[in-house]
Amino acid sequence: MLASATLLLGATPASAGEVGALALSCKTSAGSTGGWAECTGSGKWRAKAVCDFESDKYADCVDQKSGTVRVYVPDCTFNIEKVVVELL
Repeated sequence: MLASATLLLGATPASAGEVGALALSCKTSAGSTGGWAECTGSGKWRAKAVCDFESDKYADCVDQKSGTVRVYVPDCTFNIEKVVVELL
C-alpha cells in the first residue's frame, strides 16, 4: 500500500510548495507492520511510523546533502497506519 507523504515543519503541516522551497521531495510507503520514506534533494528530516495500539517509532535523522535517500522505519508490533516524513 502506497501512502502519500505527510510533511511537517515544526508542528505545522507543510504544503508541497513549502517542501519544494526546502529542496526536498518525499514519498512514503506503509505495509502491514513496516514501511519506508524516500526523499530526493537536500535537507534534514526523519521518518516516523505511526503505529496502532503503541507509541510511534522513529528512524534515525537524515542530514541529506543531495541525491535520493530511502530510510526504513522500525516495524510496529501490531499494525502500521502510515509513514510520515518530518522536516527538522
